[in-house]
Amino acid sequence: MQRTASRIFWPVNLLFLSFLPTFAFAENSAPKDYATGKPLMLEVRYCECQATKTDSVSSDLLPSFLKNSDLLKVSVSSQDKGFASSSELSIGYELKPVAGSSNQFQFNYAGSYTTSNGSSAGNGELLLIQGQWVTLFGSRHDSQTGSQYSNVAVRLAKLGGS
Repeated sequence: MQRTASRIFWPVNLLFLSFLPTFAFAENSAPKDYATGKPLMLEVRYCECQATKTDSVSSDLLPSFLKNSDLLKVSVSSQDKGFASSSELSIGYELKPVAGSSNQFQFNYAGSYTTSNGSSAGNGELLLIQGQWVTLFGSRHDSQTGSQYSNVAVRLAKLGGS
């Protein structure tokens, strides 16, 4: 009798356990749902490409850089300190609001970017104006076949938009 009960018990348990992931993950949440309490998004773009025009005083990013670069996003608060990384890029940062301004922040960073042609790194302190891209660091390597670039840029945006 006990053997018959255990033969029935195990298949019923296995059937129940197979539905468990459905119950555990029934609520559909999005990645941005975990950014609660952090109203800003630190966006870091990096690419083995040219970020700005070399013959221009403008620091505006080239459309090709924005299109071809990889993007790493980190939710942050107006005063925050942290670290983010991907397989090619790692960056530590500290963000502090500028007194008397709602959209300007002091940004301290240290980062490195490894490419197929080597690596570049940078660290420093700069003023971030919410919504504006700033080139952090990069490299240019000239050879007989042309110039090879690597660049890292950052901006601070409101969560869900610029």
